[in-house]
Amino acid sequence: MMLKFNIAREVAASAEDILRQAFADRIGAGAHLSAVFTDSQRCGAVGIAGLPFRLPAIQELLRLPAVAALLPAEAGSSALFAVGGGGTGLSLYIRHAGRAEQTVAIPEASASEALALLQAGPGWAGALNAEGEHVIDLCSPVPGPHFAVNLLLGNRLEFPHPLQTTPKSVVDRLGGGSFRSHAATQVLATRWDMRQEENGFPANRQFYLFEEGKQIFYSADPGGEGIESAVCRHSQNATIITYRMRSGLEITRTIFILPHAEGLPLATEMQRIEIVNHGEGDRRLRLVYTGMFGSAAPGALFEDVLYSNVIMQGGVLQDSSGAVAAVSPDYYPEGGRHDLRFHTMIIHGEDGPVLPREYCDSYNEFVGTGSLHRPAGALKLSSILHRKGPGFFAVAGEVHVPAGTSAAVDQLTGLVSDKSGASWNDTVLENEVGALVARFSSRSSAESALAESSGFVRDYAKFLQVSSGDPNFDLFVNRNLPFQVLYQSFVSRSFCQTQKGYREIGFREIQDLYASMYYFVGMGRSGLVKSLLKEWTGMVFELGYAYHNFFWAGKEPGKWSDDALWLVQAVYRYVMLTGDLEFLDESCPVAGQETSRPVFETLKAIIVYSGQISIGRHGLPLLDFADWNDCLKLDDTYLNGPAKEELYRKQLQAGGVFGDSLESDYSESVMNAFLLKVAVDQLSALSSRKGEHEYAGELDRFGVKLRGRIQEHAWKGDFFARVLFNRYPDGEYTYLGAAGDGLSADPASDGSYFLNSFSWSILAGCADEAQISVMLDTMKAHLMTPFGLKLVSPVALGRVSTHTASDEYFPGDRENGGVFKHACMMAAAAMFKGAKEVSGPALAAELSRLGYWLLDRIMPYKTMEDPYAICGNPRFCTQYNNSETGENIGPMLSGTSTWLTLSLMEALGLEYTAQGIALNPVLREEQTEFAYTVKLGGATYRIRVSKPEGFRRMQDGTARLTLDGRVLEGGLVPTADDGLFHEVEVRFES
Repeated sequence: MMLKFNIAREVAASAEDILRQAFADRIGAGAHLSAVFTDSQRCGAVGIAGLPFRLPAIQELLRLPAVAALLPAEAGSSALFAVGGGGTGLSLYIRHAGRAEQTVAIPEASASEALALLQAGPGWAGALNAEGEHVIDLCSPVPGPHFAVNLLLGNRLEFPHPLQTTPKSVVDRLGGGSFRSHAATQVLATRWDMRQEENGFPANRQFYLFEEGKQIFYSADPGGEGIESAVCRHSQNATIITYRMRSGLEITRTIFILPHAEGLPLATEMQRIEIVNHGEGDRRLRLVYTGMFGSAAPGALFEDVLYSNVIMQGGVLQDSSGAVAAVSPDYYPEGGRHDLRFHTMIIHGEDGPVLPREYCDSYNEFVGTGSLHRPAGALKLSSILHRKGPGFFAVAGEVHVPAGTSAAVDQLTGLVSDKSGASWNDTVLENEVGALVARFSSRSSAESALAESSGFVRDYAKFLQVSSGDPNFDLFVNRNLPFQVLYQSFVSRSFCQTQKGYREIGFREIQDLYASMYYFVGMGRSGLVKSLLKEWTGMVFELGYAYHNFFWAGKEPGKWSDDALWLVQAVYRYVMLTGDLEFLDESCPVAGQETSRPVFETLKAIIVYSGQISIGRHGLPLLDFADWNDCLKLDDTYLNGPAKEELYRKQLQAGGVFGDSLESDYSESVMNAFLLKVAVDQLSALSSRKGEHEYAGELDRFGVKLRGRIQEHAWKGDFFARVLFNRYPDGEYTYLGAAGDGLSADPASDGSYFLNSFSWSILAGCADEAQISVMLDTMKAHLMTPFGLKLVSPVALGRVSTHTASDEYFPGDRENGGVFKHACMMAAAAMFKGAKEVSGPALAAELSRLGYWLLDRIMPYKTMEDPYAICGNPRFCTQYNNSETGENIGPMLSGTSTWLTLSLMEALGLEYTAQGIALNPVLREEQTEFAYTVKLGGATYRIRVSKPEGFRRMQDGTARLTLDGRVLEGGLVPTADDGLFHEVEVRFES
């Protein structure tokens, strides 16, 4: 038997190609097709032409039995459905191999059913409404795993440790997904399998309705019998799902996280279920609600599910009448007794709030011989407390809905924890759940909590509100972008629809604070920003390296070499924004010790470590395990921080001088050198404002020296290198990332190229004008795709490392030549910065043009133009594009939204300095008007920029700047927290 192995990336022929060849006279050039093969031989295809854009139309059409029955059974045959003009007629053409085309008559009923489905096709992906919400028909196919997902965030800003204790959820269009409380602690369990579309356990947040012993509704089955329509509306910090039933019932689910209040559980997610009876008769319904609590030992799920089950037993909290105030699993290990999960149901009936009197904590008992969609054990719950495996829960109650009225049922799922900062004792579950039940015993309490949550999100977004003339852009920037930045400020990168691990909050996540601090200060919450900064500052060791990540304790100290350098930028932005110089003198813990020191001294230690001690033979910072890009694991024998510190102390004991570099042959990170240059310049500015002029001078002199080292050793003629090698005595490899590095995996190129070398050379002020111009040409030749700029060109890292992340992916995916949108936005920020600083107007215009080109490829609402090909999420930024297909790929949590915000601020010319706001906008060449408001504390500035068509910038001296009608010089707008509304105008003359 001859066998041939075919794989996706090497199969040349597509089903669309077969149809275009078979029906060439019926399919116009460029026409959109939806097609599938007729069998595994891939010689025949069936499809449909006449679509407005790419849709999975044939897959949906073939779900109709009457349509599928029309297809030929003969192998190798092809069939084409064609929609007539105006979408009013449907034809079917069949071509058998070697025979003439045949027209097949479609029965009228079948054609009518098929046309109705196809006419709805353009709306399958849903729409963004005037509030920036995503409205989705639940019976339509989903473009991708992230496309119909929402993010929810709690509010603990007034309570201890908000960085780590703020609750967060991911919610899909059916209300599924999972829920976390503090750090990575799961309240509602995720699901550990290979389906990236399904983050949470399938029972999470779902419920059933029964009437007269018959199941009439299941919330996760929108196409179920009796359902007329089902629509999801993902809003900022809430998801609303509405079903209309043919029997006259209207069911609305509103899912959000409660803002925290004193005495309540640390984290509580609410689902308000409202049932409206539009019919003429009274309805007596049985509502059964389900979920799966997270494990107290999630790591055990990788290898010992048995252990995860036997360490817990069932528990129920009951009131004096025996009603169920909450179901709550009881864990045996001491570590599991500090996070107490619970679920409470409150039925708002005619006689006041009612608690359920039935529960079940066994999934097997509940499902029985049925399925989760139609469980066998839901008509009567046993109320048995099981001795093992009670993560699952179901509660049930009766709901009476007279004709013309509505009923409401509140589902409250949460966690009581000793991490809340409140007192902890043996009755804390009873106390906090009791307070929760008491607070939400009023039907109006849920509406008040939702209004509070929504109001906070709206207030947060007020820092920057734009009016560009493009409603899609304005809605995104004013509504959805701020919320994603807010969400990411409190959430580890590991939590979203597909990332299910337990990566902790790290120093890279402080980049989110770069953007969100402006929003917080705009709300008058500078104290919150300061407290968050201090939490990161306390994770820096005495020598100046930092924990890579942390929740309640730090991990992987000094393993990634870029970590601590990001802190300097954050503190600089905060002080420039608020003028709070006193913060630099505030005391912070020293990681790994019981001592403390001022913030300023911590920043100084970071400069010494990264600029003097942990440097290589060229005087640039060591790469260590990796820097910002995890795929650069190039030194197999790297040392982490403590190991390096021990070796350094031995070096000192042998006669070395503190401040000398560590002796090694390790590789040097050029990106870290750029980050160090930024840190040196910014700390110099802070030192000057603080009155530390001697130290500022030291930093300035070191900055000049550092820039000289970068120019001497890292510039390679057409690009800045990414890494310098020191371990090859024969000079086989001396650098990575420019022409001649010997590491290109592309036979047509003699070098590999890394986008961040371009971006950070400009952001650090290290690249001169000629170098920027050369790098632009190099970048266009090696990194530009129709979908954005690749993170790296094809590179053979296997020649210099035994294990790199780029070895893990197919070409075009992620770090192996993918479009890394986080890095693209760093590049856009660099381009806008360069556009304002270079002397040549032509180069400046090109940089600005390319910066806006990148922005247009990152804006998530653009996915609505071709949703089933582009995928992603229309409201939130995802992290990657595949550079071959253009598909947006998750996760949704990344630096993309953060650096998109920073890029926009750079383009709008918003920079906070000691003297005020330095306005220096660079608008699109075709744009003549742009207005936006900026809120800073109590004051609001309405800024209007006008110009003729073409490129304009402040540097060329053609702008007139006024504040409240008064002409200003130098592009500086003085700021004052005076509670007033100020008008600012920037007018560029022709």
